Amino acid sequence: MKKIIYNLTVFCLFTATLMSTGCEKLIEIDPPLNETSSTLAFATDNSAKSTIAGMFATLAQSAAQNINLTVQPSLQADDLRYLGVSTQPLEIMNNSYTRISSLSNDHWSTWYNIIYQANLIVIGLEKSSTVTPALKTRLIAEAKFVRAYSYFNLVNMFGDVPLILETDVTKTAFQPRETVANIYQQMLKDLTEAKSGLLPDYSASSGDRSGVNQFACSALLARVYLFVGRYADAEASASEVIASSLYKVVEAADMGTKVFIKNSTECIWQLSPPLTATNQYTAEAGTLLPSTYTVANIQYRISKDLTDRFALTDLRYLRWMNNVTIGTEVYSLPFKYKYRTNALALAANVAEQTLILRLAEQYLIRAEARARIGTNLSGARDDMNVIRSRAQAALSTSTVQNTLLEEIALENRKEFFVEQGFRWFNLKRTGQADAVIGAIKPTYKPTAKLLPIPMVATDANPNLTQNEGYL
Repeated sequence: MKKIIYNLTVFCLFTATLMSTGCEKLIEIDPPLNETSSTLAFATDNSAKSTIAGMFATLAQSAAQNINLTVQPSLQADDLRYLGVSTQPLEIMNNSYTRISSLSNDHWSTWYNIIYQANLIVIGLEKSSTVTPALKTRLIAEAKFVRAYSYFNLVNMFGDVPLILETDVTKTAFQPRETVANIYQQMLKDLTEAKSGLLPDYSASSGDRSGVNQFACSALLARVYLFVGRYADAEASASEVIASSLYKVVEAADMGTKVFIKNSTECIWQLSPPLTATNQYTAEAGTLLPSTYTVANIQYRISKDLTDRFALTDLRYLRWMNNVTIGTEVYSLPFKYKYRTNALALAANVAEQTLILRLAEQYLIRAEARARIGTNLSGARDDMNVIRSRAQAALSTSTVQNTLLEEIALENRKEFFVEQGFRWFNLKRTGQADAVIGAIKPTYKPTAKLLPIPMVATDANPNLTQNEGYL
């Protein structure tokens, strides 16, 4: 393991100053790996499983995934407002971050740390002749899935970034940026290959949906296809997930309590709780929910621009927001995850987990894909109405293409508010960010659509150019 730890440490120093749970956590996860060499790490089935478990643990425990991927993009967009006085959240909300801000360091270092681990697993297992062939195939597929997911987040935050597919830092240390288009092609390659190597169920993770399967690949493929404008492929991939008997949209009566819990029927992929597997709360709730409902303690609220778009009878307004009246002011707080501490979750006997891929997204991906293709507009409307019906919102009757696209975009915003970067990424994908955010934030500049490449990375690599707008 010494070789692994050495290479990972060098890599982390090259990319950025790693968050406290980064490199250190890799060597804390499984004792069997602590004393082994990189060769022995992939010598047996158990050691190979430990390595893949370490990669997923790094992802689940990272602040970039379990807090910042939701909070930061929601502030960058128009769904969430910060009421405190700390400098960094204010910079994020005002889209006024600079090259010397620490905002981008966590994302850059975390996602590249996870990519490095995925590369290590792919390369190590491909060289191994002692791991059971079926297990080797599955673990390589899981690593490629996570690599694709990590690159999706990187390009949507930074734009062009280095495409690193190996572990030798002497070869990657001075690698220039690759185009977003080429990185998306690598994502599609990884996910297509991963899909054939994964199981069609959750038996590999003993039924736990923190494991990935073929349908998780199809779901992420559908998202990527939508982002690159391959709408027929997006429709087909989403249809595979929707047709599976594994998944079901949670009924209206239960949507307040059963969507974001462990192994929800709507869940395609979720992550274990932060810090320990026995925790039953999410870091998002711990960040977004106040300890007491007083003006002094409320740090985040949902924007009035968003709340005004809901009918007061919409179950997402009633069940996924906590609308607290203080004096004459109504504060709408994110309430998809309801327990801000483990003690509260244990007392309620509820286990919540960070939900990354869920069935509702697949209906809205297929709806948009069908609307953009234009040959099945009634099907696009019906897919969107599945989500509206569950929320007990008024159903659409339109079959006009532009109207449907506007309705689907709004439905995406309502369904996925303050969740995994959806609103911000979609505004940028559809070319609306400048008009929408520029109209409500005087400090907004078009260059703020991308984060600055961290200074520690550009200083270490002269071939790594900076994004426009950052000195």
